[in-house]
Amino acid sequence: MRDIRGDLQDRAHLLEEQINTEQGQFEKLIEQFKAEHTNRIGDLTAELDATKTLMGVEDRRHSGTPSAPKAQPQPQPQQPQARQPKPRQPQQSLADFLVRKLSEVGAMSRADLCRLTVQEGYFADGDSAEPGVHATLMHVVKAGLIRQLPNGNFAPLTVVETIRLRQAI
Repeated sequence: MRDIRGDLQDRAHLLEEQINTEQGQFEKLIEQFKAEHTNRIGDLTAELDATKTLMGVEDRRHSGTPSAPKAQPQPQPQQPQARQPKPRQPQQSLADFLVRKLSEVGAMSRADLCRLTVQEGYFADGDSAEPGVHATLMHVVKAGLIRQLPNGNFAPLTVVETIRLRQAI
């Protein structure tokens, strides 16, 4: 009978190498998942912060103490008289305003949309408009009411997309 101890030792070493390789791959996957998880949590946290900022803006706007009308009376001589009544009139929601403007005008950049929201009295200035407009645009895109183009601009839905949306409702 032949001595197979050497073969068994070789087999044991091979199995140990396979175990170590599998363990290494497992640890790499765990690190990859942790990195993806951390990135996703960071993105969600940023979106949550923007949403909370937007909620604060909307709360101020609907409670009768919006920040935009407070800032407008100071530079009153520079602004045309036709603009004064706008903050006092009931405004449509920011999301509806953005969807309507994109439908009327066509594709626009985020900066252009921020400028329009300031002009319409949704925000006091461009700096305060940026997070609110960004959060609202992201929610409206996710809701399927507008689309984001590859260049970063936002556009109304195409006719085909509008028909699909209406059929889904």
